[in-house]
Order: sequence, then C-alpha cells, then structure tokens
Amino acid sequence: MQQNRTLAHRIKSCVVVASVTAAVVQGVSAAVPAALSQAPEGAQLVVIIPSMSELSGKLSMLNQTLGLDQDELTDALGAFKAEVGIADGLDDAGSALFVVQDLATAIQNEAEPDVLMVLPVTDYPAFVASFQAEGAAPAGEGVTEVVLPDGQAGFAREVGGYAILGNNQQAVTDYAAGGDADAIGNRVGALGREYLGSCDAAAYVDLEALAPMLIQKIDEVIAEVQENFNQTAEMGMMDPSSLESMQAMMAMYSTAGKAIIGSAEGVVITLDISEHGIGLTDAIQFKPDSAVMKYLPGGGGNTASILSRLPKGSYIVAGAFDAKAFAFADLMEAAVAAFPEGNAQADLYRKAVPMVKQIQRYAGVFYTPDPNALMAGTGALNMLQTYEVPDSAAYLTQAKEYIAGMNGTSIPLGIPSPDGAALAMTYATSYTDNALQLDGVQVDQYSMNAQMPPQMMMQMGPMAGMMQMFTNFNGYAAEADGYYLSTTTLDQQLMAKGLATGKTGDGIGTDDALAEVREKAVPPSTAAEAYLSFGGVIETVGPMAMMFGLPAIEAPADLPPVGMGLGVDGQSAAARLYVPNETTKFIIDTVKDVQAQMMGGQGGPGGYDDQPSGPGAPPPPF
Repeated sequence: MQQNRTLAHRIKSCVVVASVTAAVVQGVSAAVPAALSQAPEGAQLVVIIPSMSELSGKLSMLNQTLGLDQDELTDALGAFKAEVGIADGLDDAGSALFVVQDLATAIQNEAEPDVLMVLPVTDYPAFVASFQAEGAAPAGEGVTEVVLPDGQAGFAREVGGYAILGNNQQAVTDYAAGGDADAIGNRVGALGREYLGSCDAAAYVDLEALAPMLIQKIDEVIAEVQENFNQTAEMGMMDPSSLESMQAMMAMYSTAGKAIIGSAEGVVITLDISEHGIGLTDAIQFKPDSAVMKYLPGGGGNTASILSRLPKGSYIVAGAFDAKAFAFADLMEAAVAAFPEGNAQADLYRKAVPMVKQIQRYAGVFYTPDPNALMAGTGALNMLQTYEVPDSAAYLTQAKEYIAGMNGTSIPLGIPSPDGAALAMTYATSYTDNALQLDGVQVDQYSMNAQMPPQMMMQMGPMAGMMQMFTNFNGYAAEADGYYLSTTTLDQQLMAKGLATGKTGDGIGTDDALAEVREKAVPPSTAAEAYLSFGGVIETVGPMAMMFGLPAIEAPADLPPVGMGLGVDGQSAAARLYVPNETTKFIIDTVKDVQAQMMGGQGGPGGYDDQPSGPGAPPPPF
C-alpha cells in the first residue's frame, strides 16, 4: 500500500507541474486532441498533455520571462523523465495521458486511486528496459513486471504506440483505449471543446459519474456543520435567530452545490501559458433542461459596451454582466427563498428582487479612493455603477423608496451582549431629492450607514473604523437615457463624468490595457467580465503601508489588469481567469524587493530610508 501511495504521489506531482503550465493558441479550435482516443471509455478523470516537448519549451520560456529561477523548469520534460525513471524510448513530442478510471470509489473509501500513465513511445522495448529488473519475466497477457522509482513494483504494457504504466496489474492488463477522441469533447460542451482543442494541458472530470458520491459527501459535510452550529447555540454563543439564519445559509449552499453537480455531465479545466500571460479555464456542460440552465440562459454577450459607459480612471475592480445571458435576479431570488420570512437581512434582499429583475445590463467600477479621504476614514468605497433598465425614471423612484425604507432596520448579529441581550446592527439612511443639477440632469443624494453596537465597536478597536469605511457611505443617484447611475461618494465630478461618458461611450471598457486583456481573458458568448488592477491596489494601499514602516511601492501606469470572464453557449458555460505575464512579474519582483528591503533594515544596507517614494455590507444594488 505504501508503494502504491508513493507512485501515486509521484504521478500526481508530475501531473500538477504539467497542468499548471498549459498554453492557449490564439484563435481557439473546436477540434479536441487526437490522443484522447487513447482514453478508456467511462474514465472518470483524464489529464492530457497534447505535446510534452512543446509544454516543456513553454515552461522554460515562462521560467526566464518571470525570473522564477527554478532549475526544474529549465527542462521540465527532462525533470519529468528523471522523476519517473524513463531512460529511453519516450516520444518527447507525443501526447501523454494520466487516467483514473474509478475516482468515485477511491474518494468514497478515502483511498489512493489507481493512476495509470499512458505515455507515447518510439521504442517500447527500450522504454520498458528503463524499469525492467534484470531477468524479470513477463507477467502474462503482454504485461511486463517492472521496478519503478524507489524500488516500487509496477506493471507495463504496450497498446497502440503507447506504454501503459501503473501499480495495479489488473488495471494495466484490462486497459483498453476508447478509440473516440470526441467522446470527452462531447461531454464538456461547445466552450469546453474550444479550450480543450487549443490547450497544452487539460484535466477532464466525469461529474455525472461522480455525482452520487459527491452529493453524499455534501450531505455529510452539511450535517456536520449544522451540528456544530447547534452546539454553539446550546452553549449560549449564538441566539436562535442567528442559528436559523446559519442553518438556512448552509441549506442554500447545499442545494446549490447539489444542483450544479446533479445537472452536470462533464467538466474540463485547462491551464495555459503564452508569452503574454497565463490563463485558467473551467468549462462545464449541463444536461438538457437542467435546473442550472435557468440561471445561464445565454444569448447576451454585450458587456463591453456598458462598461464603456463609465469613465476611465485609476481603479481597483471593474466589471459588467448581461442579464440576458446571466439571470442574476433569478439566482438572487432563489437564494433569499432559502431564508424564512422575518429574517431581517434576507428580507432586505427580498424587497430588492423586483428592482434587480428590471436590470438588463450592469457595469460598476471601484475606483482608487482619494488618499486624503481614505486617511480621514471616508470615501474608501469609491464606486460608480450604471444599470440599463426599461424605465430609468421609475427605477430612480423605486431606489429612493428602497433606501428610505431601510432606515431603522435592525439586523441581529447573533452575538449576545454581557447582559444577555442580542446585539444588532441598525441601518440609518436618508435621501434628498434634486440635491444638485449636472448638465441639466437632476441628481439626488443619499446616505447609508450601518451602525454597530457600541460594545462591539469598543471590542473591535481600530478594525471597527476600517470596517465602517466600507459600510458607511454617502452618494449620488441619477437617471438619464434609460440608465440609472449611482455613486458611493459625494464626488460631483465623478457623477458628471459618468453622465457625460454615458453619451460618448469612450469609458473604461475601451481602456487600451483592459481591452487587450479582454481579448485573451473573456470567453466567447460573454455573460460577464471583470478586471482586477494591481496598479490600483498598490496606489491605494501604498501610502498606508508606508505609515507602518513598509517600503514604498510604485506600479507602472500601464500595468495590465487580471481578467476574468464568464461565457454561456447552449448547455455549456466557461469561467476563465487570465493573468498577464507583465503583471505576474511585477508581483514577483515587488515581493522580492520588499523582502530584500525589509531584511536590510531601516537605515541600514539595503534599507529603504533612501528609497524613492511612490504613490461588511456591500453597496446597494441600485
């Protein structure tokens, strides 16, 4: 058993190294790798590397580009062969597969799965000689007993130009190629096929086969968590209302998780590297008429234009979604339905559902806060949001009524005070019509403050102030040309720019760095897109970091953001994360510089005294 675990660990290590370094070719193709025909029918996990030599070359490039200085990445294929013990006979340019045929049973039994390596060979006798002990006899049925690294016992067999290598003799003997490369592609949907057909490494999981076991595991975990909540309540550390809320929340997560798993056929995860960046794509196909597809109807794909209605500027996060393709309102309605009537927090969201259902498209930008406002404890949440709705004037009126109606609402915190009374957070809101006029547009003003119990504020100390920077804010609201706009700061210039950019359409969605990342990050049939700017993060936290004695950090003005996207096409959906190499290198170099300066000590060699200086509750959904 220990030998099996050791080999499985080695194989998994090699798979992880390979998987994390896939490459996406620009212009994706729906043709899946031909080597998938070697995967056995019904395999529950298949990892494929279409070309080991190409992957190794790209790893070497990445190692040099990012300055990783990892010796094993200089020649990853050589390191793989040394790790596994391959001396001769491997087809370096060929496709490698790693296969688990019964993953569900292994997980159910909490055992190591039988992992088989399916490796391309140019000379099988030379290949197997790398492992074969001197004088070893065939194990029968074309299977050869071999000695694997660290003296482990294993078995090998040749099938159609591939060597099947593993610990389990019966699994190696019975291995049969499915002969249909499209079998896996057909189970991951149109978007899954596109990324599967253009990657250098991918992992496929048969979720339909794993569903009964995974659903059972979810039930077991939820039952354990619920029992912990019950014990906490019995010890007087959670009041009945909060217990009810936590139980409802866990039931909601359980229902959602089981719905996704029970609706899925297969999922493929691809990782990619190019000279431009690294990407991770998770594509899944759902069964026809599954419950999940209600929330992913597709048919949208118009997110870039609404994001372009918001002004350019230094930002932390920017994003947009299209309700035609991503039914966020229906998802929100289903989530709050899990909570009983009378739950104060859920009731707030429940009242907002009719408004959210009117949203056709949404875009929001979290701009970098003004340093002075940030230091003063105000203006930390510096957002401008816009909503495309059927009747923007009516929506403005509904938003006013909603915000005003929040005033005085108490949300139990589930934490008893010293006298045994339940502590609660209370909303204090206000709304002023026609607070100002901007270019002939009426602009209203509102405030929203989450007032925490004094006892809790005292216990939290400085953290209380940090929290209130993001839960208490004042802002403007306006409507124009079928769009509703709101800010979370009293920045008249920001609202004026928002109104003006809504007419010109040359906003942040057209920013050169963001648009370039969009081309590589956003899946086809886009339902949502989002971007995280590390330049904006550094600009925000840099001055605060210096106050705590950390060295100054300055990001390049044109540092590209990290991109994320969601695509929906028919029964398939794909979520993608893309990190530009330029951004990754900046992060790596910054960490190295900060470590070096901190280790050098303030005022000493390598210190930073002489270094140049550089620069709770979410906002309402309306």
